[in-house]
Amino acid sequence: MTKVQIPASIIKDAVDRNAHKLLEKLEVPNCDDVSKLCAFEMIKTDALRKKRLEQMSMMDRLALQKEYNEKVSGLLHPNQRPSVVGVLGDADPRKAYEFVRFDKIETKHPIEYIDPKCIDYDIKNTDKENTKIKTDMPVSFLAIEEGDIESGKEWYKNYDPKLPDGICELMARHNWGDLKYMTKKSARNDAKKLKKKGKDLGEVMGFTVKKADKNNPIVVNFD
Repeated sequence: MTKVQIPASIIKDAVDRNAHKLLEKLEVPNCDDVSKLCAFEMIKTDALRKKRLEQMSMMDRLALQKEYNEKVSGLLHPNQRPSVVGVLGDADPRKAYEFVRFDKIETKHPIEYIDPKCIDYDIKNTDKENTKIKTDMPVSFLAIEEGDIESGKEWYKNYDPKLPDGICELMARHNWGDLKYMTKKSARNDAKKLKKKGKDLGEVMGFTVKKADKNNPIVVNFD
């Protein structure tokens, strides 16, 4: 018979918890009864320890699985999706779910492209007091980079085809170019400097004003 060394703490706990069972016989308990109780307590303790370890290993596996799923979901292409293994339907879309597995990825061919115009949503401006633009603007407008006058000009042409090219260019310069940081004071100062040089601010900025006189009248033909 294999001898097992039982810690004194387990013997004491077993005797304390089972003292009423030992005293039911109205006689002094022998070593066999105590050893049986201690063995039972050790088996129960080992079972609890094993159960805790299994629970911990299960939590570790779930954490690793979650980390793996997040990595895979970040690497999926637009035409890929995890395979669906279950669906929970409900009239309320907030309660409708799809259960998926990331170890099987479904690929759809060919890739379906969406027209950017269909998803050119307005972005809400949450700080209108401290920004130059006071209205909500679409994604295509906000995607234009600083200094890209041509893209800004094309945006205004597509936004309102009736706008003249000159107006589109000025508005593009106003939002993304050299006119973006112009103020009334700086405009007056620039006008004074140009006036000293014999130039006009309108001509420099692309605007000219033609004034009629007796020798050179302006004729508008409505035919």
